[in-house]
Amino acid sequence: MKKGFSIQISEQGVDVKSFISEDYDNFFLQNERFNFLLEGVLLNKKKLLHEYALKDFETLILELFAQKKEGLISELEGEIRGFIFDKKENKLFVFTNITSTQRVFYGKFENKIFIDTSLVRFNETLKDSGNNTEPDMESIYQFLCFSNLPENKTPISGVSKVLDSNFLEIDCNNLKINEKEYFDLSQIPIFPRNKNDAIDKIHDVFTDSVLMEYHKDTELGKNHLSLLSGGLDSRVAMMYAIQNSEMPENALCFSQSGYFDHTISEKIAQDFGIHYEFIPLDGGKFLYKIDELTEISEGMVFYTGGIHAKHAVDHMQYENFGLFHSGQIGDGVLGGFNTEPRRKKPTRYKIVVNPQFLPKVQNSLDEILKKHETEELFLLRNVAYNRTVLGAHVFQEKRYQTSPFMSRDFLKLAASLPEEWKFNHRFYIDWINKHCREATKYRWERTLMKPDAHWKTGFGDKVLKRGFKILNEKILKTPQHSSMYPYQFYFDNDLEIQKYYQKYFEENLYRVEHYKELSNDVINLFNAADFYSKSQAVNILAIFKLYF
Repeated sequence: MKKGFSIQISEQGVDVKSFISEDYDNFFLQNERFNFLLEGVLLNKKKLLHEYALKDFETLILELFAQKKEGLISELEGEIRGFIFDKKENKLFVFTNITSTQRVFYGKFENKIFIDTSLVRFNETLKDSGNNTEPDMESIYQFLCFSNLPENKTPISGVSKVLDSNFLEIDCNNLKINEKEYFDLSQIPIFPRNKNDAIDKIHDVFTDSVLMEYHKDTELGKNHLSLLSGGLDSRVAMMYAIQNSEMPENALCFSQSGYFDHTISEKIAQDFGIHYEFIPLDGGKFLYKIDELTEISEGMVFYTGGIHAKHAVDHMQYENFGLFHSGQIGDGVLGGFNTEPRRKKPTRYKIVVNPQFLPKVQNSLDEILKKHETEELFLLRNVAYNRTVLGAHVFQEKRYQTSPFMSRDFLKLAASLPEEWKFNHRFYIDWINKHCREATKYRWERTLMKPDAHWKTGFGDKVLKRGFKILNEKILKTPQHSSMYPYQFYFDNDLEIQKYYQKYFEENLYRVEHYKELSNDVINLFNAADFYSKSQAVNILAIFKLYF
């Protein structure tokens, strides 16, 4: 049975089914006045209990509801989702967290509202209720063009995802749905002081965010595990924990053996005396898990974005830990989502990964772009929250993943910083050179240079890293050395993987035969030479296999 909850609302009433376990901060309160369900890890639970001078969580929720009603949602922080059913008002409030990593789906079919935390279970419920589910063809082509679904889209026609920082307000008397925002980064004012003050401020906020996560491990009675690669984000998050006397018992890395993610992270762990667990991705046998990853992604994100993480989760040995501590989306919120050193409207930058399908979704993309005032916030939702977090969903099969770059206070501060400061990661480099010098002593996988000067970011990107890839892929003919997970190399050098993909394609192509245009596109993709195109074709077939 999957985690989460399912709700059906009709003229007959509200029917709730809870599937939550007793892990983490999962909690289901039912009394005469209201029902409250929370699933996930509530990072600020201890802080809230302290602020309200209370000792137990149930009393806290009773107090918060009495004071704030549905406003209590904005008090909660972490990897959480849930609902409040106000029995007096006969209203239901269903919420996700500020980054929507904890998905909730909804739709109205034949005068009945359906809500579920699992899109797979949602689809089954609809079918069991006599509703035929159909693919949303606009979503299917957005998926092909972007490699993930934008905004609140799902592959199923008539079903939407609750947006980040939003909750549903449902009037159960007239079955009306209203989606409301409880946390809005677009309203954050520009940082009022100078850059040096901002660097000191981000140091303080990041410290608090890191400690909030690590103290949660302690609250749960578990050890610490840090994800570690050759990138900046994971090392900065881990080193901040160490600065504050929270030493991870284990550092976990997964990569092609000998690649920079492996060698850099191993050196960092060795220097800090942290037990290091490395899981090699060599050979790529994990590429068989098409259906398994499509079910985890729920057809919302291209499955290859998390298939290597699933291999790591399946093979890791260390168990006694509370959370996967990561540095997820750090480079994005600190400059990666800024194409120019100024505030500007969003474009197709970073969202379009397969321009071949852009003409089919251009109109829908234009409408989405109009809704966002800045490229940064557009990409934060549609790349960070809707694409990058697939890894978090994979890890969540075992434990919740957290990141100090995704805390409420850090996101607010990052959003307030002027684009000219953050552009090309200049602010990021300045910050760590002042407050986390240890992070600059090791090469950055992105640039192959130490991140101790502004000029190295551009030079490393455009010259050193590019030259390294050309050397391995074109001259030395060793593409396995040029990436953390060289999928094309795995595919080209394993006949069994090739046969598996060919068989999967042939056995499932019939699933799209009633959609002639899509069928032709899938065939053309699979007949392309590159693995990326083949896997896109297979992914569409896997989505149809999962739902339709």
